[in-house]
Parts: sequence; C-alpha cells; structure tokens
Amino acid sequence: MKIHVEIGCENINWGELCELIRSSSLGIREPERLEIASKNSFVVCAVYVSQKIIGFGRALSDGQYQSAIYDVVVSPVYQKRGIGKLIMEALMSRLPKDGVTLIYVAPGKQIFYEKQNFKHLKTGMGLFPNPNKSKANGYIY
Repeated sequence: MKIHVEIGCENINWGELCELIRSSSLGIREPERLEIASKNSFVVCAVYVSQKIIGFGRALSDGQYQSAIYDVVVSPVYQKRGIGKLIMEALMSRLPKDGVTLIYVAPGKQIFYEKQNFKHLKTGMGLFPNPNKSKANGYIY
C-alpha cells in the first residue's frame, strides 16, 4: 500500500472528503463549508492511496500559543494501520507546543488520542446549536 501525505488543500475533492467523514461516523459536512473551514485552518493534512483520500485532519492555531485539532478521520477500511498517527504527527509537527486541544473526540476514540499523549480535560465546556443532538451523539453530558 503506497500512502501519500499532502499538507494543504490544493488537491482535495471536497465531496469525496465529506463522504469519508460521513462514512466514519463524524457527521455530515457540506463540501462548500468544509472547504472554507479547511482553507481558514492553520494546517491541513490529507492522506491518499491511489489518489483516493483515506484520511484527513486539520488544526486551528494562533501560531504562538494555542491550537485545536479538528476533523481527524481515517476511512474505516484503513483504520488500525497507522494512518491516524501519521495525520496527528503531521499536524503536531506544525503547531505551537504550548497547548493543543482536541475539542471533539468521537465517542470510543479516546484511547487513540491517549496513545498520542493527550490527556482528558477537567474544565472543557462547549456551546452547541443543538445540545440534544450533541448529547445523543455522546459529546456532552
């Protein structure tokens, strides 16, 4: 399996990426909005096999102190092969080291991030447009 990692948004097929995100249980994204969000991100990482996107992640940052990682996703077919770790390493190598947070971790995926040395937050909070849905999906209490 030949894996190709790209930093940036230049070659991303946004419809294909939205389908990857949907198939990986991260929810529904609209291609136009995801493209804007990604282009406004500090760093974007896409992973391909034979020009098909199989993994993705992005991060926001002020470039000096704080960063937040979002939308880390790996195709279910390619999970447990080191692709997620590769995405995290690519993102982390480009972010300030003073504080990196994971705002949304898909329920059941916490162990993956613990292996990347992330710790559970005691004081994190969020404001959601649909708190009942967020609760039903396991993101809030």
